[in-house]
Amino acid sequence: MDRKIKRIVIIVLAVILVLLVFSGYGYVAQKMTANDGIEYLNNKEYQKAYEKFHKAAGKFTLFWTKQKTDVLLYEGEALYQLERYDDAIEVYDRLIDKGESRGYSFKAFCYAGKGNESKAIEVCNEGIKEMPEAGNIYCTKYGILAKQEKYEEGIKVLETALDRDNLEDRKEVLFTRIGAYESTFDFDKAYEYAKEFVKEYPNDKDGKKELTFLETR
Repeated sequence: MDRKIKRIVIIVLAVILVLLVFSGYGYVAQKMTANDGIEYLNNKEYQKAYEKFHKAAGKFTLFWTKQKTDVLLYEGEALYQLERYDDAIEVYDRLIDKGESRGYSFKAFCYAGKGNESKAIEVCNEGIKEMPEAGNIYCTKYGILAKQEKYEEGIKVLETALDRDNLEDRKEVLFTRIGAYESTFDFDKAYEYAKEFVKEYPNDKDGKKELTFLETR
């Protein structure tokens, strides 16, 4: 009986070892293939970029890693640039299933690209409901509303986000709010928030640039 147990243990360990070896190889191969895709993406060769990212996403890895998330984000970006919005949405749905908040934002952008802005807002609302701490989704919703020139409604969305104590991407939301008030020509309010932003993030170049612009008005 003991011998049988030992054999089973040895077999299990051997299988695990093989899986780890293949997974390690897959991880490295995934990274190298994705790097090629990034180069194509930077050169705006979107079809070639997509092919590389799709191939990288298919590499075997034992666990879901940050690298896998990044690869899928890149794959979705390439598909978006190719205006293959439905295919991109499928990629972003995979990321949403893994709890990636950016999946909601980019999925919303795909619907906006298709001209279905009401669906894009619906996706943002779903994301905010599921992940109310994800500041990037609020910014995306603001962006879609701003495209419709619904600035006041969009500002309310940003203020709702900033009311949350555990807000992620708070810096992004604060910066977006500055531009939002500029869009409504409320430069005094924008200037006030720009000063607060630079005080909180003194090394942020974009914040300093906005403050300088508003100081000249």
